[in-house]
Amino acid sequence: MSTNSTYPYDIPLPLNCIQGFDNFLEILKFVCQMGYLIPGWVLHILILKTILWKESRVFLHNSFFVIYALDSFASFIMLSFDITFTRAIMYIPPLCPILSPYFYTPSLFLKLAYVVPNYMKAMKSVTQIFMNINRMHCILYPITYKATWNRKMIPIVLFILLSPCLVTWNLVISRITVFPMFGGFGVSYIKRVAWASLSTFHFIFLSTAVIITIVCTILSVFVLTTLPMRVKNAEKTLCIANFLISVGFILTAICQSIYAFCAKCPSDFLFGMQYLSHDFLNIISPMIVICMSSQLRNSIFPVKFLRPVSVVPSGTSQNNLS
Repeated sequence: MSTNSTYPYDIPLPLNCIQGFDNFLEILKFVCQMGYLIPGWVLHILILKTILWKESRVFLHNSFFVIYALDSFASFIMLSFDITFTRAIMYIPPLCPILSPYFYTPSLFLKLAYVVPNYMKAMKSVTQIFMNINRMHCILYPITYKATWNRKMIPIVLFILLSPCLVTWNLVISRITVFPMFGGFGVSYIKRVAWASLSTFHFIFLSTAVIITIVCTILSVFVLTTLPMRVKNAEKTLCIANFLISVGFILTAICQSIYAFCAKCPSDFLFGMQYLSHDFLNIISPMIVICMSSQLRNSIFPVKFLRPVSVVPSGTSQNNLS
C-alpha cells in the first residue's frame, strides 16, 4: 500500500472477513504449524539460556556464539508473535469477526505486532552477514581471529541492533492495518512515506547478506578443503553449521524476494510461503547448531549417554566446560 502525507490515518478501516473457508481445514493448518513452531521456540529459549546465563563464562568468550545469540533472540521474538498472535488470526476463521473490529482504528499492539517481527527479520540478515564473516576470518586468520573479534564485538553488536532501523523507520510512522487473508486476516501498513517500501528495504538487506554469504562460503570451503588442519575441529564444526544455516537463509531470501516482486503470482500463496520460509530458517537454525556443536548440545541436554567426545572451542580450556 502507498499513500500521500494527507491521508487521514485515524479513520476506521473496516474489514470484511472472507467467507467460504473450511474452518476445520484452516484450524488444522494452525495446529500443524504450532506443532513445529512451539518446539523451535523452546529450542531458542534453551540456547539463549545456555549461552547468556547457564554457560555464559564459556560461550560469551566465543564471538560466533555471541552473534548467534542475537540471531537466536531475533528468531525467538518472531516465533513468539507467530505463536501468540499472527498465525491464530490468520488461520482460525471464528476469530476474524471477533478480533478484527479491535484493529479498525490505529492500535499500539498491532503496530508492535508488525514492526517488531520485521525489525527482527532485518536483524537476522545482519547477523547472517557477521556469522559468515566471522567464520571466514577464523579460517583465513586463525591466529589473530580471537583477539580481533573480541576487540570489535561491542561495535558489532551495536551495529546489529541499530541497523534494522533502516528497514522499519517508515513502519513506525505509518498506519498499521489489517486485511483479509485465508480464513482470517493479516497485518499490513499504509505508507506514510510513499517511496520507503518495506519490501525494497528487506530486499536490500537480504541481497547484501546473500552476496556476502556466497563469497564467504566459497572462500571458507576452498581454504577448508585445501588446508584441512588450519583450524581446530570445534571451530570447523561451527563453520559447517554456519554453511548449513546459510543454505536455509538463501532459500528464505529467494522466497521473500519472489513475494516482494512477483506481481502476477497468487498473493495468498506467496504470503503464506514467505511465512513458511522464515519458519524453516527459524526452526532449522537451532537444530543445526545444537547438532554440530557438542559443547552446546551437552550443556542443553546433559544426558551422559547422549554425549560424544567433547570438543573444546578455540580459546576455551577444558576446565571451563567441566
